[in-house]
Amino acid sequence: MSVARLLTWLILGTAPLACAAQIVSEQRDVLQGTYFGINVGKSKYHFRDPPAGLSSDFCGNGALDCRDDPIGWKATGGYMIWRWFGIEASAFAMGDANIKFDLGGGDVFTQKVQIQGYGLSAVGAVPLGPVTLNGRAGYAASSGSRRDDVNGGNVFRSRKSRAEPLFGAGLRVRVWRGMFVGLDWDHARARTTLGEKFDADLYSAGIGWAF
Repeated sequence: MSVARLLTWLILGTAPLACAAQIVSEQRDVLQGTYFGINVGKSKYHFRDPPAGLSSDFCGNGALDCRDDPIGWKATGGYMIWRWFGIEASAFAMGDANIKFDLGGGDVFTQKVQIQGYGLSAVGAVPLGPVTLNGRAGYAASSGSRRDDVNGGNVFRSRKSRAEPLFGAGLRVRVWRGMFVGLDWDHARARTTLGEKFDADLYSAGIGWAF
């Protein structure tokens, strides 16, 4: 076989590999700066601007039983425009807080409150080697749900959605290639149809991938 023919076969054989490598490289370029993650943790509910005579402590108003620290979660996806600034979309649910009161005569009143929604935030980041500190501020389409039961039977239910501030802070540590683990604090607000104002702080840990 002549040298010219051998070179021709080599060129034809490696061309598809070169094209495939170019496509992979372009895909990586497209994804560069993006990330996604999921967190799970504990929330802490509060009354915001409570009525006169009541405290902001969700469980501090003479309840028979109360749980203001349910399990919550969030899922995030973002794009870092620069190393120190980006945007982030999120979905979150702070879990169901509930409180019970003795109405007398053996009757028990139970109220459940939940904050959940979708948000878009600006992200400021401070890279410190494998560790990145971040702060987030934006707005969420936040829903406040309330359900009232007496002796297990529903007597009232409502849900209201509106734009509310959403902010938080955290850190993430790169552990392998693009994989990272993180610790976050997030603050969300919501209102019910009765005008009650609630907020919740989510303290969570999570895992994600950055390209």
